[in-house]
Amino acid sequence: MSEFLDFGDVQVKTKFSEKYKGTPGQKDRISIIWPKETSEKGSGPFVSRTTHFSDKYFVCKEGICCDKLGPASQRFACLVVHYKTKKDGTLIKNEGEKIPFEFKVKPWIFTAKKFNQLKSLHQEWDLKKHDFAVTCEGNEQFQDLEFVPCKELLWQIKPEIMEQVYKESEAMRATLARELGQELTTDEIKELLGVGVTQPSEVISNESDLNDILDQV
Repeated sequence: MSEFLDFGDVQVKTKFSEKYKGTPGQKDRISIIWPKETSEKGSGPFVSRTTHFSDKYFVCKEGICCDKLGPASQRFACLVVHYKTKKDGTLIKNEGEKIPFEFKVKPWIFTAKKFNQLKSLHQEWDLKKHDFAVTCEGNEQFQDLEFVPCKELLWQIKPEIMEQVYKESEAMRATLARELGQELTTDEIKELLGVGVTQPSEVISNESDLNDILDQV
């Protein structure tokens, strides 16, 4: 490829700059996005990895990483519609507009504990058919979240909104798993953890090489 590129020569890799997080004092309204029925990525909305953290999240190799850092933690990610609301969770409407409210499609990363909270909520309120309100209790860092189901699934009330949500989310879904942690080699994990990386020994190619080494001993 030439050093000088035109617009059509480069495909920019997606890096999610904004993830969903609950904010203390703010009630959010969000919705989990299930893939379209025609999606090649499968029918579920979640991806999961077991990961460790040391300066950054990385995928567990069930070896030196567990020896040094302890058991890995399971983390989940999905894509959500995050509606623009007031602090009390009331939807901000755009009267007369083709899409009557503002929203963003964002990745949401969370622990197994929150996954189980969502699973319990889904068993009573089908989250394919309902938005839900999110409140963050206490410190933002720990994301202690409470979920309350809403009556409607707003982004599916109009075909135009659905089309926009699917257009954005299906493109993001392809790289969603990367947000859970980097895939590192064993040597890269050792380097990250400050553990010595084994260097390949010098190969003795023939008997004369061996004799030369023995003469030096």
